[in-house]
Amino acid sequence: MFEATSVPASFLNLDLELESSEELVALEEELRSGAYVLYSGPVSGGYRLALEPLIVGTLNGDPTSCTDHFLSQLEALSGAAHAEFLKCRSRIFDYGFDGGLEANPIRTDLCSRSLARMVALGIDVRITTYPYRAAEPEGTE
Repeated sequence: MFEATSVPASFLNLDLELESSEELVALEEELRSGAYVLYSGPVSGGYRLALEPLIVGTLNGDPTSCTDHFLSQLEALSGAAHAEFLKCRSRIFDYGFDGGLEANPIRTDLCSRSLARMVALGIDVRITTYPYRAAEPEGTE
């Protein structure tokens, strides 16, 4: 059995989670050019669209680049997509972190300019920290 003795905490991803009483078809269509759609469809009481940023064809990156990427996409929304965004009852940036196995903290700074852009768009922030999960050894199921 493998025992991990040093696994630092790390940034995993940023999810943009949107919920509305109406379908988010135009919004999904416009955002999918720079995001991976995790879920788009009905939920209890409405519709949900969950995405992760695609930056130069790669999922995620660092918290700052993910934040700036999504903010730029949202600020550039046009017509029907912008109207759907404004009708969302919930707009959340969910920052995901792996808690790691070390006592050293992970620090992530979001500058006041980014925070002001989030406020202007009505985006709430959620921080999700996942417990350490050891990778399964290859060849086991």
